[in-house]
Amino acid sequence: MEELLVKYTRNECSPEEEQWVIGWLQNPDNESRLRGLMRKQWSNPSVSGVESPDWQRIWLDISRQTKDLPAEPEPPLYRTVWRQIARIAIWVGCIIAFGLTIRFLRQANLPADVIYQSAVDQSMRVELTDHSTVILNKNSTLKVSSDWSGPNRSIWLNGEALITVAEQPNGFRFLIYTADHVVTEVQKARLYVGRHNKKNRVVVEQGLASFIIHYSDMLGEMKKYNLQQGEMAEYDEKSTQLIRRQVNPFTYTAWAKK
Repeated sequence: MEELLVKYTRNECSPEEEQWVIGWLQNPDNESRLRGLMRKQWSNPSVSGVESPDWQRIWLDISRQTKDLPAEPEPPLYRTVWRQIARIAIWVGCIIAFGLTIRFLRQANLPADVIYQSAVDQSMRVELTDHSTVILNKNSTLKVSSDWSGPNRSIWLNGEALITVAEQPNGFRFLIYTADHVVTEVQKARLYVGRHNKKNRVVVEQGLASFIIHYSDMLGEMKKYNLQQGEMAEYDEKSTQLIRRQVNPFTYTAWAKK
């Protein structure tokens, strides 16, 4: 290779040899070897009448050839950012689709939700699988979710009920829906729950509960009100008015203790 470089500096190369040398010089992997040849030549003067290669000319030729090469255009920054966003969106979409598929298959294998309806003139007692109990007042409806193994144990009430919620395992929530956007969350408590004429009412007799309202505005706001023993929360869906006050729970639960 050194002899070929010497021929190149003397313009003695054939066109094929010249193209090969230019390609070799433009290869970054050969830079360290070229530097080694240069150091060797500088530290060992020419002998036997052989002229040293004109290394300065070689470097000038490398610079000229490299400068003539068209530079690879870099993609605009916004395009690179959008590519990254697109990749992330695809991954997130795949994860969501996978989760929804698993959920759909799981729900497809679950039995239907159980619905209880009390008579017009008689109350009804319902025992749930977690040992919670629901006493339905007359002419009331209770729907119990069939998915009782997950972290959200949900029931839906239309009418009135005295509900005793057994202590839930860590990470589990007992959810009482009186409307699609009105839910009471309980860990362990006894409380009165009622819904009539789009008015949702919760009275805590024992324990603690959280009264939650999901507003259907553009911001999707959610408000959570913590209730203690003897507190009542009443939400009117028509006026969107919320009332909270201290009450005597027995006033609302006496019918269930006759």
